[in-house]
Amino acid sequence: MESVFASILLISGRPTQPFTGVPPVVMVIFMVVSVALIVLGLVILRKRQSWLEHSQITEGEIVEVSKRYERSDKMGQSPIYFPVVSFSFKGRTFKIEAETGMPKISQVGEKVEVRFNPENPYESTLGTSSIPGTKPALFFVLGTLLLVASAILTAHAQMPIALK
Repeated sequence: MESVFASILLISGRPTQPFTGVPPVVMVIFMVVSVALIVLGLVILRKRQSWLEHSQITEGEIVEVSKRYERSDKMGQSPIYFPVVSFSFKGRTFKIEAETGMPKISQVGEKVEVRFNPENPYESTLGTSSIPGTKPALFFVLGTLLLVASAILTAHAQMPIALK
């Protein structure tokens, strides 16, 4: 491990002194950022749970199907279908398009379940288990990895030189 750090220092043009560890201030910043990512994940998780508890389910109808192609599909052989669903709430009609595409075409007129926020019906998703927004798992994973990495680097910096 020591030789890797020495090689990096040599390539960067810095003196080839033995690596003494990451400065404590950098480790504190890493730990603060990792805790902030985990807390952000918890906030997003609570918002998603609250949305699930307060949202309602209704039946919608597919009114059109949007056909798209991935950028990598130069020949246009694998279309992806995005159904547009119409649903009514309190005498008003709302339309939403699926956030993720499907490989098979849905039929216009087909009935589907829609979950929506009664305070803002534009905030809606297709299906009963879908939730709009970012998934909190991303923040949990990044925060945990950063926290573990900073803990390992801090422990490595605290070791006596003879053990390194």
